[in-house]
Amino acid sequence: MVPGYIAHPCDADRVTQLPSLHDYEVNAYLVDGKTRTIRFTLVPPKGSPNRNDSCGLIFQEVEGYCLQRHLGTGIVLAVEEQPLVAFLTENEEHFAHESQWGWPQFWRGSTDLTAAWLGSRGCRVWTIATSYGLSGWVVAGNAAFHNGHA
Repeated sequence: MVPGYIAHPCDADRVTQLPSLHDYEVNAYLVDGKTRTIRFTLVPPKGSPNRNDSCGLIFQEVEGYCLQRHLGTGIVLAVEEQPLVAFLTENEEHFAHESQWGWPQFWRGSTDLTAAWLGSRGCRVWTIATSYGLSGWVVAGNAAFHNGHA
């Protein structure tokens, strides 16, 4: 447990279970700083009965993100929630260095202080891994998947 972090009573229930997005194609993404959302437009895998339906992966209450290797499209390997403290610990040196230029804005000077601050805001982290194209991570309050029929 991070010092100063008060666990949300429902933290155990707050893990967002996203469906497997393996082999979905990333057609587009939109970062909206004003509404603090990131919206991915996805297409189901080849051979899927709903191949012609557009799907969406939406992150809300976004506090920070890093998306790399934009190649115009991407093939999703996995989108998974990661333990926040482990993510911050793994990236602490990088965040401390980059924070001198104001990125990421959620960084509070140490893993403990940042975890406490993000935890108090209900934030979690998701990694986006692809076998081709765009990949990275998003720190946000929640994530939701909407298929073409929703």
